[in-house]
Amino acid sequence: MRRLALLPLAAALILASSASATLQPIRRTYGERSLPRVRAGTLKIPSASSRRLTVLADLRLPPLAAYNRNLFSAISTTGLNVRSSSSRAYLARLARAQRVAAAELRRAIPSARIAYRYRVVMDGFAVSLPARKLPALARLPAVTKIYPSVRYELDTNRSPAVIGADTMWATTGDRGDGVKIGIVDDGIDQSNAFFNPAGFSYPAGFPRGATAYTTPKVIVARAYPGPGSGAQGKLPLDRRSSFHGTHVAGIAAGDAGTNVGPGLDHPAVAGLSGIAPRAWLGSYRVFNTPTPTGYDAFTPQIVAAFEAAVNDGMDVINFSGGGPEADPVSDALVEAVHNVANAGVVPVISAGNDRDDWGLGSVGSPGTAPDAISVAAVSNSHVFAPSLSLTTSDAPATLKNIPFADNEQVPGTWTTADQTLADVGTIVGTDGRPVERHLCGPASDPNNRGTLPTESARGAILLVSRGICAFSTKAANAEIGGAAGLVLVDNRPGEANFIPLQLPLAAGMVSDLDGARLRAYLDSKGGRAPIRFASSFNELNTGRSGIVTSFSSAGPTDFGHRLKPDVAAPGGQILSATLPEALGEPFAVFDGTSMSAPHVTGAVALLVARHPSWTPAEVKSALMSTAGAAWGDTARTQEASVLLEGAGLVNVPRADDPKLFTTPVSLSFEDLDVSAGAARRSLLLEIRDAGGGAGVWTPGLQAQAATSGSFIDLPASVAVLPGGTAEIPVVVRADASAATGDDYGFITLTRGSDVRRVPYYFAVERPGAAIGPVLPLKRFQTGDTRTGTSNISQYRFPASPFGPPPTYTGAQMNESGGEKLYYLHVNQPVANVGVAIVGVSAGALVEPWFLGSRDENDVQGYPGTPVNANLLSADYRLDLGVAGAIFPRQKRYYVAVDSGRDIFTGRSLAGAYLLRSWINDVTPPRFKLLTKRVTAGRPLLAARVTDRGSGVDPLSLVIQYRPRVLLGAALYDPSSGLALFPIPRSAPRVRRGLFKGAALAQDNQETKNIDQIGANVLPNTTIKRVNLRGTTRPTVTWLLPLGTSCVRGSTPLAVAASAGRKITAIRFYDGKRLIRTVRRGDLGLYTARWATRAAKRGPHTLRVVVRARGGSAQARRNVRVCR
Repeated sequence: MRRLALLPLAAALILASSASATLQPIRRTYGERSLPRVRAGTLKIPSASSRRLTVLADLRLPPLAAYNRNLFSAISTTGLNVRSSSSRAYLARLARAQRVAAAELRRAIPSARIAYRYRVVMDGFAVSLPARKLPALARLPAVTKIYPSVRYELDTNRSPAVIGADTMWATTGDRGDGVKIGIVDDGIDQSNAFFNPAGFSYPAGFPRGATAYTTPKVIVARAYPGPGSGAQGKLPLDRRSSFHGTHVAGIAAGDAGTNVGPGLDHPAVAGLSGIAPRAWLGSYRVFNTPTPTGYDAFTPQIVAAFEAAVNDGMDVINFSGGGPEADPVSDALVEAVHNVANAGVVPVISAGNDRDDWGLGSVGSPGTAPDAISVAAVSNSHVFAPSLSLTTSDAPATLKNIPFADNEQVPGTWTTADQTLADVGTIVGTDGRPVERHLCGPASDPNNRGTLPTESARGAILLVSRGICAFSTKAANAEIGGAAGLVLVDNRPGEANFIPLQLPLAAGMVSDLDGARLRAYLDSKGGRAPIRFASSFNELNTGRSGIVTSFSSAGPTDFGHRLKPDVAAPGGQILSATLPEALGEPFAVFDGTSMSAPHVTGAVALLVARHPSWTPAEVKSALMSTAGAAWGDTARTQEASVLLEGAGLVNVPRADDPKLFTTPVSLSFEDLDVSAGAARRSLLLEIRDAGGGAGVWTPGLQAQAATSGSFIDLPASVAVLPGGTAEIPVVVRADASAATGDDYGFITLTRGSDVRRVPYYFAVERPGAAIGPVLPLKRFQTGDTRTGTSNISQYRFPASPFGPPPTYTGAQMNESGGEKLYYLHVNQPVANVGVAIVGVSAGALVEPWFLGSRDENDVQGYPGTPVNANLLSADYRLDLGVAGAIFPRQKRYYVAVDSGRDIFTGRSLAGAYLLRSWINDVTPPRFKLLTKRVTAGRPLLAARVTDRGSGVDPLSLVIQYRPRVLLGAALYDPSSGLALFPIPRSAPRVRRGLFKGAALAQDNQETKNIDQIGANVLPNTTIKRVNLRGTTRPTVTWLLPLGTSCVRGSTPLAVAASAGRKITAIRFYDGKRLIRTVRRGDLGLYTARWATRAAKRGPHTLRVVVRARGGSAQARRNVRVCR
């Protein structure tokens, strides 16, 4: 957040205009997250922005998949045959209608360009057009809906046994024979040993695509080049960048019995297998657009790949990618996935890896699509990791070879000689009490010095609990005690996470369960015991499979609050194939829901091979109703919430005999608002005999969370006839006095020893946003969160945009300010809408929330939070005070402006604010370097950066003034656009001569861009060439007033001046008349004031002269004095 309070050096800077302006220090640290002002890097100059949008236009006719489903659903259980006479006839009809629509488009918008045409999973075009023409596109009679082009990222053994695939192989002999799996990813390396084609032959009509990349195992290879992907994007596999799809394909269908040699992150492993090792693979490469974080994919290419996979006869599609959920009405992949399922193809999609950062409500699109099987990640039964072991003879086996997550390899002596591990809680502190085990400061300021006495832990490695205070605080306190290192005990369930930053002493993490065991043993030994580490990656059998990983994204969906994910599968510590050119070896260990999804894809292939007549909905039902418990704690004693596990951990043998099919597969009742009294909702659960399911079933309730005053009504029993169907009415109720909160768990169906489960979710709410007054939103709005009543303490979904609290559990936020509510209307198609806090009073942190209704639970997904949601920007995940919506519906929206408390001290952060709003900002800021000629050394650099739409994001401002050196701005004035870049002593000096550098600036809208507007992946970012010349002579540059500006009253004068030796005087002149002499400045900034009342009206030439020991310099500025 930017502060209105001035630094002393800028106290006189008041613009000569009706509005005052201030240079605001740019906050760079938010809790444990920070963005250094000087960092290594290089700015790449992109091609010029065309100010064009890329969108998908949906046309009037249903696509082939939907048409086929409507026409034949009553008489056919087979998949879509795109080559049948009826399909060919309908495709021809679509082609004719699209030619007419394209002609209509060219007449209305001659500059529009059609990139892709869709006829199977959508009826429509991918269209590039000028941003200002978006309303004209929406008015075309042929266009029924417009979708944005959304950016998607990759959601980056023993695991077959975790889901029962090995049992399925042994009992049925089914290994996926005859099933085709489509992998929509970054390509498959057909030459990897995991895809040995021996024993395979092409099915009829194959290979297809680029046949040089196919084999009898990998039978299709296609590429869909995204924006900026160049020639490499046209390849089905780029050996320099592809790695992910090969890993995914190996999990789903790698050959059984593959032997893997040792690698950097794993030992030699024998007998590796995919889940459906006899299945064929089809490769559809879409992740090929280079970005700062890797290679991304976009909606037009993904839809085209889905359509091709259906055309090629794939039985199941795996998509191990995702992005933040957008409003489903504006998400083309929701429709595409629906029609993939209509075509008889099962869509399996990863849930996402965002829960550590965003909490509940973090499941990504397209996993949020109702027809998708969205997959959460759970732990494997082993890990490949370094380890630590107690070396005492009586140490139990559970304290040998404990997995140790270290950021850097531990010191060599730790692996060759015993070290002392000390429980910090057994050391007596400076206050005479045991040191608190989190090694933090006092409760009033946990990040202050703690009570660990100086040198009390000399040479020992301290066992310390994660949480309460920052990692850096723990390290600093450990150094005061003389510790040699840290073993941190994680506070998340599952295997240990890595420490998210580099600490000044050796450190790593163990799981919460291992930490508790270590602590118990140490306490029995007086608090200390010898320990030794192994730095190599070994296979460590933990037996702790099925624990939901802390990164695995969670439900409910941000829009509609529907239950997701659907099922869980192994996604931690998965060994599979990859490319040696990209990662240095042909096999590697990955984590992520990218890895859990292909486990389910392989499971689907096994089921399809056994039950070819099952529809995608029936396959999904079979997997969900028979799933077992995934665990919510490391000891595996408590089942995870359905918001984390979905229906639970996939069990393939049970899914092979589901007894019942259920519709729907989960029950999402959305929200019960009890503000006006008692509320109720009902859904009808249909159960159908799936074979052996006839009889009387007893509905029951397995509640995981229930609010006081809420109830669920179920019938006592239900009878299913052989081959028949029965309906179960499920009613949820809440009293007017019911407590607010989430209700979730399972509806159980029991018949003797058979139990089937259907997950449910609803929330009881009493919205505080509906209580107070609401004002119309203006272009600029002032307010104060220190005044008024706080009716809202939490906003969602997502529920934790600021990350988890320091304790990890408990309230995810405490917005205790007096919130102010505003409304606005979006009355035509636009690309975006939003608000930004552009100024606050000293010490305040004010946060806007963008809501779809007067309900704090209706935050518009990631962009609706105050946090930067753009993964490609450097200040991603920082609380910048910007909120909005992407491709919003035409309706009324609300903005709540609130303040929270310091997460460590609890101090209120409420204060006064200036709020800026915008609609349809599709242009980047303007950046002009002012100090083009400076004295070599560490001069003050200055620029003018402006944006007429959403305003500039000051934290983004960067100048590259040396090779691989990026310098961030320290101060920014949002009114004048003045940005100052002082060079600290820790940074390299400006050299003498000309340097062709670069500069970057993004606007506030860029921080909300989860979509891709045009060919540029950062459409609201300017990256331009700047030339900086260093000289040995003194230099001076005018900063204020702005050139040719109209000044009146008391006008600020400001220059940037530098010299090789001490500056003795800065003199400001109006023509020949001396205004003022200044002898001291700050950071190279020199300021004065000019009283213009005595000056004549009209043009004036201001002059500044800098004198230094060894030379002088001067500069002029033309202005007009106005009355």
